[in-house]
Amino acid sequence: MEDNMKRKSMSSTPQDETGAIDLITQAPGIERKRKKKESNTIDQNVERQKQQTAENSESLDKCITQEAGSRKKRKREKSNITGKRGKLRKKQPGGVVNGIEKIVESTDHISQLPESVIHHILSLIRCTKGAARTSVLSKRWRDVWTSFSVLTFDQRKFQKPEGVQDKSKNEMFKDFIDRSLQSQLEQNLGIRKFELHLTSYDQEMARGMEQWVGLATENNIKELGLHVHTRGNNVHNFPRNAFASDTLTRLRLQSCKLETSCAVKLPHLQKLYLRDCNVDEQRIQHIISSCPLIEDLRLISCTGLKFLQISSLLKLDRVEVYNCRGLKKIEVKAAKLQTFWYCGKNRTSCKLILSGCESLKRLTLEDKKMTDNQFRELFFGLPLLEKLDLSKCLKLKNITIASHRLNRLVLRGCENLQGAEIDTPNLLSFEYQGDKMPFSFLNPISLKEAKLSFGSASAGQLKFDHNKDEPFWFKKLRDFLGKFDHNTGFKLVVRTNKNVIIYEDLRGISLPPVRGLKLEIIQSSVGTEELLNSSLQKWHPETLSVVSSSSSEFPKLVHEKIMESKKDPTCCTSNHSNNKCWRHSLKFGKKVNLKRAKGKSGWIAWLKLKSCPTDLYEITCFSLLNKKSDKHGRKAFS
Repeated sequence: MEDNMKRKSMSSTPQDETGAIDLITQAPGIERKRKKKESNTIDQNVERQKQQTAENSESLDKCITQEAGSRKKRKREKSNITGKRGKLRKKQPGGVVNGIEKIVESTDHISQLPESVIHHILSLIRCTKGAARTSVLSKRWRDVWTSFSVLTFDQRKFQKPEGVQDKSKNEMFKDFIDRSLQSQLEQNLGIRKFELHLTSYDQEMARGMEQWVGLATENNIKELGLHVHTRGNNVHNFPRNAFASDTLTRLRLQSCKLETSCAVKLPHLQKLYLRDCNVDEQRIQHIISSCPLIEDLRLISCTGLKFLQISSLLKLDRVEVYNCRGLKKIEVKAAKLQTFWYCGKNRTSCKLILSGCESLKRLTLEDKKMTDNQFRELFFGLPLLEKLDLSKCLKLKNITIASHRLNRLVLRGCENLQGAEIDTPNLLSFEYQGDKMPFSFLNPISLKEAKLSFGSASAGQLKFDHNKDEPFWFKKLRDFLGKFDHNTGFKLVVRTNKNVIIYEDLRGISLPPVRGLKLEIIQSSVGTEELLNSSLQKWHPETLSVVSSSSSEFPKLVHEKIMESKKDPTCCTSNHSNNKCWRHSLKFGKKVNLKRAKGKSGWIAWLKLKSCPTDLYEITCFSLLNKKSDKHGRKAFS
């Protein structure tokens, strides 16, 4: 057989010498072609296998995705709870094995938190409804939420069930609290916080409150709030057991009469808030001596107190006294006090002594009776003060504020202030509100921001008279702006009742002669988005103008951002109009050509003549329309 194959092969080959020579010389080439053909065949087979593997992998991924989706859908239908459950299967970039993308199980760390940690997180959420929403995070958070021991009962929101006529609304509300507490305690859930708001207070409610507070204190309560919202200035005798607890750390009382005979035992109390309460010096001293760990003390609209003396509280960090009628003197000695806030009644003069509070960093005063000498004596006894807020101090006339530590200063509504010399080289933020400019800075080199508001826009807008000389305090204001370091870069935002103008540079500023003038100095590093949000969100102007150098790209960036308002904005998901950004209220009208704009008076005339400091600057003006009231368009100015 082999001979036959050889003969057949030889018969098909030329028998001359030339043919033999050609066969020998072509043999290597034929072999190479044969191997190349075989190699191509192998490559094609490999490619088909890869393609088939990829298709299988894609099908497998689809199956996994569909199965996971079906599984989640079945779980949702079964439990009627949305959100993530237990461990989630996620695709992680883990590489490819055998042509199939690896699917790595990721661990749900939030479900593995200890129950005590979850309870602590929930306790930081003020709203009970907000805390309940965390149940969608995972099944375990849903279970932990059911054991969360925060109980809030508000009679203002309580509605009597329909069809119930044999009981009054008060009786129904009391029964509701009884059942809720009983259910809580039967499950051994404890009570971390108990908050009660009442609109009526009688003997039955008083007995109920005493019982509820007693149950709460027996179950290691941490926070207790008792509020009575009744007409007039009525105060009530609250249960005495509200002042006896070894575990209570926060106590809030409203419309309560603190009796001298009532014993107080709150060794771990840290925060005490009293609102509309009747309390005298002896009672306050008794509370302070019985609560040595108080860190935060607030008295709001309390009566019966003429002299408030606070000492021996080694951990006291914050004191607030607001509109306490009849109070004539406050003396605080607390070495660790950081914040003191005082607001006095209109006709009451109160002497403040903070000589024992050398560590105080934040001071807020709203005192219509405080004189220059009283302020001077108080301020210079606080060498570490970092924030000072003076509001409606009507008797202040000439003051000096000098400090190397102060970094924030607010002067608001001090109507009779004629001069305020400010020497604060490390001041970072300054805010002023008044009718003129009484302040002067020696060296505001560190200022990063400043907000100035002159007059009231509600008083009406002055008529533009661009030929009239500016008032004297305008020159003082320009001197103040000139003290800023121009090399570091600042922008100035000028707002009137209906217009906004942004200066990219603080040099050569011109100000429009109108009431309600508001200025804001910000660093140039503030982005265009943030700048427009702060300028347009609240004021909704009719025009927005930009004064900049001819080579600046800033007007172009502003134009691009404003043009986005033409589209239907999808940036804000809230349904409440107050929570939406300016894009939902304003839209771009047109770019105004000032050379062709009509009108020789008013805002446009002022922009033409005085808005640009030199010929090196140019102004770009945009008209804005209110989407709600200007459906068919309107003139943005006259």
